[in-house]
Amino acid sequence: MKNIFLTILTFLGISSQMTAQVGIGLSSPNTNAMLEVSSTNKGILLPRLALTATNNPSPLSAHVAGMTVYNTATNTSVAANPVYPGEYYNDGTQWQRKSALSEKTMLSGGTIGGDALTTTTLDVPAATTTGSISTITLATISFTLNKPSLVEFNSNISAIFTNSGIAPGATGAGITDNAVKICSVYYSFTAAPAGIPVNNAFGISSLSYINSFTTFITTGNFYLVPRSTLTLPAGNYTITVNGAGASGMAFRITFGSGNRDAINIRATPSK
Repeated sequence: MKNIFLTILTFLGISSQMTAQVGIGLSSPNTNAMLEVSSTNKGILLPRLALTATNNPSPLSAHVAGMTVYNTATNTSVAANPVYPGEYYNDGTQWQRKSALSEKTMLSGGTIGGDALTTTTLDVPAATTTGSISTITLATISFTLNKPSLVEFNSNISAIFTNSGIAPGATGAGITDNAVKICSVYYSFTAAPAGIPVNNAFGISSLSYINSFTTFITTGNFYLVPRSTLTLPAGNYTITVNGAGASGMAFRITFGSGNRDAINIRATPSK
């Protein structure tokens, strides 16, 4: 009977320890943590294994939400679900890669000084049909994505409205025709991997101008801010920043004469 009693006490002691917090390297782990590890010169080493695709649990037998591993393999055989070396967690349906801050890449812009756009003029004729729009390319930028990425396009483009054929500040530049003038800036791909539309406008920023006075009112630069965020596959890209205008009366738009014109493109790997 005595031996049975001691066995029960021992079992109860072990169970109590198993349900309490566990500390490695410290005697009093945080009460809100099941496990706390403390060290001043060592880290935690995650399981290192080779994933095959983000939509494939292998080498696990199934997707398990919360599972975290370090992937050692580069596998792009499944184009839509590639994997690259790095830390991954599983959301229950697929592997998600944890991107490091150092992997964010500024593909264009990002400098403190400088002006991203040279002065470019667009003379817009009077519209002869509804929807008539004149366009011009303001800048062309090429870049390469080594991994599928979330790409942010953010720009700040200046524009001045004057009478057709007349530069800002010149005699006769002031518009007094009381007609609405439409101005837009947008992006479009001229080259991209298969499946990405080319020559389609996106990130459009527009504004309108009208002078209802009989004399010219000095306005200075207006600023348009075309923006867009796209999820893009790895590959080579060429993008243009475009200006456009339309009105029932002819006029000129001068793009890029300001000193704060910027074209910023930033990529963050998403796989």
